[in-house]
Amino acid sequence: MGTRRAILAAAGAEFAAHGFDGARVVRIAESAGVSHQLITYYFGGKRGLYEALSEQWLEESMRVSHARTFADAARRYVHWAHEDPAWVHTLTREEPGTRPPAEDERAAELFKHVEELRERQARGEFRSDLDVGAVALVFFAASIAPVAIPWIARELGQQDPQSPEFIDHYAEQVGRIVSALAEATTATQAPQDESSPVDGEPQD
Repeated sequence: MGTRRAILAAAGAEFAAHGFDGARVVRIAESAGVSHQLITYYFGGKRGLYEALSEQWLEESMRVSHARTFADAARRYVHWAHEDPAWVHTLTREEPGTRPPAEDERAAELFKHVEELRERQARGEFRSDLDVGAVALVFFAASIAPVAIPWIARELGQQDPQSPEFIDHYAEQVGRIVSALAEATTATQAPQDESSPVDGEPQD
């Protein structure tokens, strides 16, 4: 593993365990087996490390999302969260109302996800009456649930949420739920009963 990759791996574990505010560059350096000065050289400090990690995770997120169908993408997200839980723990440790590093860049990348979902919706991969942002949020939350809230996943699924068997089964179920969203939109109004009077027509 290269020096830069080793630093990023150590930083991912540190941010996951302590959040941005609690993370310490000294511990990251010790874990990566490098000097504090080398981290400053590569990244400029803790904020630079966090931004580099955010960019790395967003790039991977875009790669995962480029699946053939939205259902396939949802399955891949479940497996990605299981295989690389550091980014999940880091995101869920962010304090509400705190402006995270590289917020503008992350917002731009997330907007790309929304645009991609709009294209999928236009192709009929999920119902046209559903809000794209809400769909994205729901299935992002679903994909990280076994990692973010393992005790709830354990109680509801009656399995170890970290076991390969659970992840395979859960990913498949999430994919099936997404596929179900492709069903035609239910008519908002029921057909009028032929025996019912029509506006403007006299009643017997």
